[in-house]
Amino acid sequence: MPAMTIDQRHLQTLGQLLSAGGHQDVPGLLRASLERLVAFWPAQAGALVYQAPDDEQLAIESGTLNQDAARMIAEAREAFTRRAEGSEPAIGYYALDDDLQLMELSLRSGNQTVGLLHLVVRESDVERSESTRAGEDMVVLLVRALGGEADKLTMLRHAEHDLRELHLLYEVGQALATNLDLPSLLEDIKRHVPEVIGAARCSIMLLDEATRELVLGTTDPHTGELKEFRIPMDRGIAGWVATNGIGQIVNDVEQDPRWFDGVARDIDFVTKSILCAPMRQGDRIVGVMQVLNKRSGEPFSDQDLRLLTTLAAQAAVAVENARLVRSLKSERDKLLAKEAEVRAAIARDLHDGPTQSVAAISMNIEFVKKLLRAMPERVESELNVLSELVQKTSQDIRTLLFELRPLGLETQGLLSTLQQYVSRFRDPSGTMRLRLEAPASIPRLPVEIEAAIFIIIQESVNNARKHARALEVAIYLYIEEGQLVASVRDRGRGFNLAAVESNYNTRGSLGLLNMRERARLIGGEYRIRSAEGEGTTVEVRVPLA
Repeated sequence: MPAMTIDQRHLQTLGQLLSAGGHQDVPGLLRASLERLVAFWPAQAGALVYQAPDDEQLAIESGTLNQDAARMIAEAREAFTRRAEGSEPAIGYYALDDDLQLMELSLRSGNQTVGLLHLVVRESDVERSESTRAGEDMVVLLVRALGGEADKLTMLRHAEHDLRELHLLYEVGQALATNLDLPSLLEDIKRHVPEVIGAARCSIMLLDEATRELVLGTTDPHTGELKEFRIPMDRGIAGWVATNGIGQIVNDVEQDPRWFDGVARDIDFVTKSILCAPMRQGDRIVGVMQVLNKRSGEPFSDQDLRLLTTLAAQAAVAVENARLVRSLKSERDKLLAKEAEVRAAIARDLHDGPTQSVAAISMNIEFVKKLLRAMPERVESELNVLSELVQKTSQDIRTLLFELRPLGLETQGLLSTLQQYVSRFRDPSGTMRLRLEAPASIPRLPVEIEAAIFIIIQESVNNARKHARALEVAIYLYIEEGQLVASVRDRGRGFNLAAVESNYNTRGSLGLLNMRERARLIGGEYRIRSAEGEGTTVEVRVPLA
């Protein structure tokens, strides 16, 4: 450096330039600082490398570097790592051709070396004068400040980025928590997630546990028609993630052997990169969430995967909540349908039984009144007939009340109630008999459990009476392997069980589902076996303890 007087205004301007206040990003700070340092020395060219706390490395050059300088700078950068240093930074000089030297100085932040500064200077300028040492000391101080300011600005930008992510996560979480309609919820997720990740598109594939397939629902942009795609669990990157429960970053799908482009072709979308995360609810995988093609063109990063994994976990909870709400609505509809069915059955039974009998009693009373005047000798016999009709009507009403709610369950237990039920049973057609086989040692269970078992038996008997065309139906009650087993068997015409269960949505009858649900609610197991021409066996098993 030539002998010179340090321009205090020049140094003040340089010091201000090295503060982060005038720069919104680290590259801008470093570039402006390097250009000012090159002009301040003066140097023919300069280069700077900075390694951020997250190990991201940024390299900047100013001016034209000759071949030797470029080679030496490249070697220094390749060997450089961010590290702690105990000694003060010092300037190093390396000889170049044509009376040039390469000056090297480390960028410091606190006690860490965070980068390197290189300036190409003339050898004749590097004189060991007092002013040279003062200039070197000033450059050391300024470059040391530059490393610290770069770290501060990097951490500030990271904090701002984290705050933006947290704000977006909060907004997404609020949106997901308030939407309990599953189709609408999935659309909300697909709209919000790309904003957070900075991706072109988001897709959600929910797991169909019955078929072990991933189900993707998309809307045709031209017709608005909802399309459904099913992907086996052993196909594609999404299938791999759902099977293994591990998120994946694939920045070039064409180079990944797991890539399955069947869906992408059908929806006319070019996929270049995929970020995919499992949607977990506890230990269970409920689906996968994937985002496609980062808008900036950059590859997906580990930070993107961590963020998507968090979003996928939020979405999994929201999806399960929406499913529970939909299930509750379905159960409510089933209960309402069952209530309507029971009301209709009660109305029918009252109309066909007690109502008709009461009408007959009323007519007979009027007839007896007339006989009393015209033929008094026949009154006694007609009153006897009327008395039998009243007794029969009373019995019918008692039987109907018993079937609706057998009060004996609370005081006498299941076995005694079933004995009364069998003794009261009358098949309207007069063709079917009902019998009970059970040991006297059947233990008592809580009333709500015995009531559920009785209702299942009653429903099974009614089904057999209506559909089996059997001459006899048997009720068995026994203990087996620590369980109370209640079984209703007939040798009637039977039915195709698989066909009946698959057509529930269109048939409008939910009898088997209701019985299965009653058994589940008391901790029991519901079984049914039937085949055409081979009769039907309904069985419910309830643990004794």
